[in-house]
Amino acid sequence: MVKSFEIKGKSCTTKEAAQRLAVTTRTIQLWAEAGVLSAWKTPGGHRRFNVSDIDALQNKLLGGEDKDRRKLKLLVIEDEPDLLTLYRFNIEGWTLPVELQTASDSYEGLLKIGAWQPDMIVTDLQMPNMDGFYMLDMLHKQADLKNTEIIVVSALSKEDVKEKGGVPEGIKVYQKPIPFNRVEQHAKACLEKL
Repeated sequence: MVKSFEIKGKSCTTKEAAQRLAVTTRTIQLWAEAGVLSAWKTPGGHRRFNVSDIDALQNKLLGGEDKDRRKLKLLVIEDEPDLLTLYRFNIEGWTLPVELQTASDSYEGLLKIGAWQPDMIVTDLQMPNMDGFYMLDMLHKQADLKNTEIIVVSALSKEDVKEKGGVPEGIKVYQKPIPFNRVEQHAKACLEKL
């Protein structure tokens, strides 16, 4: 039996809610299930949302009345397709304003960094075409990326990373499995600096 809820105004579908909040429909579904966003179901079993609730959440995500605050531009560089999917799924579940792009190797990553200028980069080290060590050395030499947060998530041990020459100072290195809670903490810290 479908519970009836008072509709405070105009309502919208899951897809419309996702478009208004600039997230995926899966994220909206997860937020509804977690109680982040209030929803009800029609007799046909479709979720509906009050537009006023969507607007309130959008306002909260944007930091109150500050609608000029932009999203965190996050680039994930990882050559394993399954791990890229896992990154995307987890990051889209955050309640942070994040614009996510991905790259499947360091070469593609460098192209996206140059064109997009991300605020934060999460990268693997062992990748085809150009390894992450070389890419990090190149990035470290670019003055315009001095304020970009860079995090490494690798299957290599700390000793292996040191043996291969290490990473530039100030870059945090985490070992796989991916510590999503720590990545999210870095993202929150980056957002506070924007």
